[in-house]
Amino acid sequence: MDFDSFLHLYQSVYFNLPRPIKTFLGGIYGKIPLNVRFGKGYDIHKKIVEKFEESDEQYQLDFIYNKTYETLQFAQEHIPYYQKLFNEYSFQVKDFKSLSDINKLPRLTKEIIQKELNNLHTTKFDKAVAYYTGGSSSTPMKILAPMQTSRAKEKAYNNYIFSKAGYKYRDNMVALKGRDSSDAKKDIYWEYQLIDNQMLVSGVYLEKEYIEKIVEEIKRYKPKYFYGYPSAVEAFIKACKLKNINSLDGIYGVFLISESVFPEHIDMMKEFFNCPIVSHYGHTERVSISYRIDHEPYNFLNSYGLTRIINDEMVVTSFDNFVMPYINYSTKDFVNGELDLYKDSDVVKRAGTIEGRIQEYVVADDGSTMSILSIGAGHYSSYDGVDVAQFYQDKPGFVTLFVQSSDPKKVQVEKMIEQMEVQVRNRIKFNVVFKEKIEKTSRGKRRLCIQKLDIEKYKLADKKIE
Repeated sequence: MDFDSFLHLYQSVYFNLPRPIKTFLGGIYGKIPLNVRFGKGYDIHKKIVEKFEESDEQYQLDFIYNKTYETLQFAQEHIPYYQKLFNEYSFQVKDFKSLSDINKLPRLTKEIIQKELNNLHTTKFDKAVAYYTGGSSSTPMKILAPMQTSRAKEKAYNNYIFSKAGYKYRDNMVALKGRDSSDAKKDIYWEYQLIDNQMLVSGVYLEKEYIEKIVEEIKRYKPKYFYGYPSAVEAFIKACKLKNINSLDGIYGVFLISESVFPEHIDMMKEFFNCPIVSHYGHTERVSISYRIDHEPYNFLNSYGLTRIINDEMVVTSFDNFVMPYINYSTKDFVNGELDLYKDSDVVKRAGTIEGRIQEYVVADDGSTMSILSIGAGHYSSYDGVDVAQFYQDKPGFVTLFVQSSDPKKVQVEKMIEQMEVQVRNRIKFNVVFKEKIEKTSRGKRRLCIQKLDIEKYKLADKKIE
């Protein structure tokens, strides 16, 4: 086990240490080179992604095929669920001759994982670490990941993506992820996490009453980058503007994670920070990863995992997971816009947009479904007076937009409703309801849509509005 993986087992102890001790230890540990902290796996995956992205299409296809074969062979030899499944479908890995042969196997779903978890993993080759999908997920579930491999790999790929905006590991970075990192009694609304050299700003205090003091500390810190949930970065900008702070100089890039990113988010952030906005797409399951810069298409890093597009859905197969491999895993995430696929395959290189989790769809009066992205869900962020908004649906054809506002009189309710109903061709009736507080999840994420309908049933009906 590498050094970082060992310490990860005791991370709760570290986070509960007094601030001065935590800062001191984090600063020392953060200066240890990544290939020492994470072991040789970090350099291996760093070289893999760099070589893959620089190589021609034939090299990339050969790499994808070989890694898919490796996953299938591992599953056949070590995972009871797949051993039974392969027998049922008369599937032998030795007969896997092309990527299209994986179509002979059925989808792996969240429901199957919840039911078959004990038969879907092994601990013979790496220590299994439990993670829980949740927050915005429609079906929270427990999953297992290889501690050593997945942590080193994830760090290498994330640093590769961040490098697209010039980031070098441990450049000064402000992190906005909804976490309460405050000592409010002392008027301190942040803390320093010096392992990765980040200033963690408390999401609880991203409001106009505290923003001037936060910005003063940020300027003293002199960050080059911002990092966090789109909703938290949006809240930071809005609080700044309420105090006539209309820009922040010296920022080289903003990295957005975990939540859907709307065009209006990108425009707002580019205007405020005047730098590239990098949107990161990934999973707790660590099966697919992609990124885009500003409004460009998403670029999929296919050395990370096999991502195929089937009826607009991302269906994925994991690489390098020798604890709990995923084969033909149904993500319930969908792409839209122009697709760039590898020749004669359904493997994606680039996609115009990722529409978001399936629970971020709403149902029209005719049973058709549409992403809140496609109906201009982000447009409310540009309306005066709206601080936070959230969709809610429990009946086809009717959607409530909950709005949190510090000045409700400024909110142009009729205009918002008119715009949304035009976007959906009057197949959904909207109403707006003001709430004093729209709660975030326990992880500090904003839930864009509370969907009470069985959205998967409607989605499978394949009546999506184009």
